[in-house]
Amino acid sequence: MNQTSKLIETLKKQLKLKGYTYLDLANELDLSEPTIKRMFSVKNISLQRVEEICSFLDIDFYELALLYKKSIDKKNQELTTEQERILAENPKLMTLLYFLMHGWPLSLILEEYDFNEIEITGMMLKLDKFKLIELRPENNFKLLVSKNTLWKIDGPIWNYYKKMISDDFFDHSFKELNERFIFTTGQFSKKSLKIIIKELDKFTKKFNALAEEDTFLPLKDRNSTGVIIGFRPWVFSLISNLRRR
Repeated sequence: MNQTSKLIETLKKQLKLKGYTYLDLANELDLSEPTIKRMFSVKNISLQRVEEICSFLDIDFYELALLYKKSIDKKNQELTTEQERILAENPKLMTLLYFLMHGWPLSLILEEYDFNEIEITGMMLKLDKFKLIELRPENNFKLLVSKNTLWKIDGPIWNYYKKMISDDFFDHSFKELNERFIFTTGQFSKKSLKIIIKELDKFTKKFNALAEEDTFLPLKDRNSTGVIIGFRPWVFSLISNLRRR
């Protein structure tokens, strides 16, 4: 399969992931459903059509290229439960993996943090054993997990560290120029909620894409940054407890 075919296959997967049918796309592009099916079947779609489909899917060419790259990348996009369990049980091992994922050389980790060479060698062997890295001579390695993947909601790491992360993250004034703390509520229609979810998904994709790009910059030009987004139907218990039963 050539690159063009794989790119079109990526579009097809995104269509399915977002819950759209060929008919939905046909209506958007003012074409018949059989025409859309044929376009994807023969994998012959013009650049203009690709742009139109990207617009319908609310992604741009750059995001499509990243999605395509991930589809052919051998790295795991999500840790297995066993991998998460091993990391959750060994915070120092998880810290080392975090540094490796973000491009830190071992020499700098040894210089800046409480690791020694023997310890790191043992940890690298363990990361290799659990297929988080592919270890090579002299502690060189190939990363086998995505640079922006460390845990998933309700996985072992999240369940173990959830309260600690929450307390640690929010114990801060959030007054600096490049910091934000926003808490607001509202009552929305289903249509508005769908728009908000779409915008949050776009932000998350952009956040991860920029993090991926900046991995190649020197460490001195990067700042470790965290973001927490929580969005759900919610009524403050102080209010809900006053509701008449």
